[in-house]
Amino acid sequence: MVAALELNLLELVIAGDWLIRLKLATPESLAAYVNSSGSRGRAAARPALALVRERVDSPRETWLRLCLILSGLPEPTCNPTIQGIRLSGRVDLLYVGFRVIIEYEGDQHRADRRQWNRDIERAEDFTGAGFVIIRVTAEQARYPRVVVRRVHAAIRAEGYSGPDPVFDQRWMELFER
Repeated sequence: MVAALELNLLELVIAGDWLIRLKLATPESLAAYVNSSGSRGRAAARPALALVRERVDSPRETWLRLCLILSGLPEPTCNPTIQGIRLSGRVDLLYVGFRVIIEYEGDQHRADRRQWNRDIERAEDFTGAGFVIIRVTAEQARYPRVVVRRVHAAIRAEGYSGPDPVFDQRWMELFER
């Protein structure tokens, strides 16, 4: 619980997602630990606990998901398997009802020729099946408002009628440092 006093919300969620990914914890065991703690960190850990998810493959996926939902956009599904025309596969984030895929493109995708070609083939197949794909690179992530606005425009074009994103003080402290 000491970490909850030293880490911000984003860092706590990244840690929780990663503990689950490594099978060192479950959402239930994290909740039990936080709820049984008498530490001052419990109050800080509870909001993070509510944002921890299973099926998250990387800290950058957590960053991207929180960047979206803490701006007020709906929560995408983490790493679902979807069916294209010929191929099926996992995608990083998916707005199911709007058929919008968000992929964080780490450098390993570009550096591995086979991975790069598979990614292109999958993207073409999913686009052919009616999905919209937004790819986010590390360079693009340096401008998180632009990323949020791109995703918002894509889901809006596909029928989203919810509120526009809001970049409040908490959001700015987490994503525009």
